[in-house]
Amino acid sequence: MKRVVLLLAASAVAASAVAVSYPQTAGDLASVAPEHCKLLKEDAKVRVIHCILKKGDKVGMHSHPPFVVYFIKGGKSRYTLADGSRRVVETKDGEAQVLPPVTHSGEQLDDVDEILVELKQ
Repeated sequence: MKRVVLLLAASAVAASAVAVSYPQTAGDLASVAPEHCKLLKEDAKVRVIHCILKKGDKVGMHSHPPFVVYFIKGGKSRYTLADGSRRVVETKDGEAQVLPPVTHSGEQLDDVDEILVELKQ
């Protein structure tokens, strides 16, 4: 677990160079899905969120600033973007991604356990 935290911290620092402000058009993940996602830590620069999602769980429309996500347990998820387009994404156990700002909703097609590090302006 210590290695995961170090990986996330290093990724957050590297990605912070591209952090930009974005219009928040929907709620944030922790407030939209409190039954699935727990805010672990927040300061002036980052928010760390742990989400455990089961097959069939749905998360309403929400926004992320630039963020890093580490999949403790990967799987398939279906996302609907703010423009109504949909896509299915499959992730692997232990995979990390650095992602740009996004507004979307989600539906789990598999069980997923993930840690997100959202970067603030």
